Amino acid sequence: MENLRLLFLIYLRPAFAMSEIMDRGSWVFAAAAVIIVAMAFFATVNVRLNEAYSVQSFNDFYQENYRDADDGSDATRGQAVAAYQQTVNARPQIPFIGNRFFQLFSVEPTKFYQPVLLLSLFYVPVAILLMSIFGGVGNFGIILRRDYGALAVCTLFAWVAADLPFALAGLALYTFALQPVAWLALWVASAAVFGVFMVFALRTVFGANYAAAVLTVCLAWLSMSGGMYALRFVGPWLFSPFLIFFTVMYFGGFLSGEARGFGNAFRQRQNFKRFLHNATVNPRDADAHVQLGLIYLERRQESRALEHLNKAIAIDPNEIDANYELGKIARREGKLQQAIEHFSVVVEQNEKYSLSEIWREIGATYLEAGMLNEARAALEKFVERRAFDAEGLYYLGKVFKQQGNNDRARELFEQAVESAKTSPEFRRRHDSHLWSRLAKKEL
Repeated sequence: MENLRLLFLIYLRPAFAMSEIMDRGSWVFAAAAVIIVAMAFFATVNVRLNEAYSVQSFNDFYQENYRDADDGSDATRGQAVAAYQQTVNARPQIPFIGNRFFQLFSVEPTKFYQPVLLLSLFYVPVAILLMSIFGGVGNFGIILRRDYGALAVCTLFAWVAADLPFALAGLALYTFALQPVAWLALWVASAAVFGVFMVFALRTVFGANYAAAVLTVCLAWLSMSGGMYALRFVGPWLFSPFLIFFTVMYFGGFLSGEARGFGNAFRQRQNFKRFLHNATVNPRDADAHVQLGLIYLERRQESRALEHLNKAIAIDPNEIDANYELGKIARREGKLQQAIEHFSVVVEQNEKYSLSEIWREIGATYLEAGMLNEARAALEKFVERRAFDAEGLYYLGKVFKQQGNNDRARELFEQAVESAKTSPEFRRRHDSHLWSRLAKKEL
């Protein structure tokens, strides 16, 4: 019942639902749901699409219609070719791309088991690879082991939520004489809805921005087409007793170890979140609320993060991590005085907090408030300590520009661009690229 609740919650609050699925979702439930929904979808929508658009191969057509009349003559063969071509031409065409559709997608009604395999074996790893490239989330191998389980569960839930309404529509409309394009519209709509839900899944699991998530979703579908061909090639061997025997003998330990690694990482993440929630029962435990707040910030769920961070400072007004994060949130929301108040609590306890980034945040806040002298003092202190931070250099350049010192501003913007170029790769893909682009615009 808990997993069913999470499934239907996707339609109402997809971002919140994906976060809850990461914490409470079951892969077994999701995989079983994919197969059940796929059976209904393939038995209705795919059957109608297959009847309307797919064309059997020439060899199958020849065997079915000309096997008994085959005398080996060119005339019979030519007659069969002409009849086959006439059959192909009489079939309705997929709009825009025609029969090339079947080079990328399959609508075979009997392959209802494929979605769970394609999503688990191809789509999820490729999505993680693309996020490591475009989203700057880190090393692919590390992220795969850490986040495969969480993304796999969210992906399977997203597929079920996307296809369930259209599977039910297929069951309701199956006996109606609809045009083929209506069934195609159901198929396309289900794929589009899946893409939308996956954007929320990627943002929740990786904390990705919309651009990286959308780009990943737009490219990751190619893995499904590639996986379709791979399964077509290896499918006849999958259930071979000899293959199973040799796989278990030579690779069983490795495969089971990898599977346990993915599963353990996912269970540890769920257990950690559960322990934190249990710890919040203690009315004096501010740290548990801070850690939950940081988790929700990573998942881009700011309202839930604020709830726990505010509870943390209600327990301990001097909680340094909570004040720092609340100050950054207040600055983003334009509550500059409130941001300074939170940052002041941090500086009073540790003026080198977060590798002195507290001074960068204070300087940026004063800059937005138009208090240029205060902003300059804070940012110069930060740049003195972190001379190659592109963000700090950019903000300090903005201060000098507004003070009319264009030569010094130009120098700082050039340093920001150079710092972004020489920063570590993961920072270049993530933060530094933004500040380099803004500095170039100022130049």
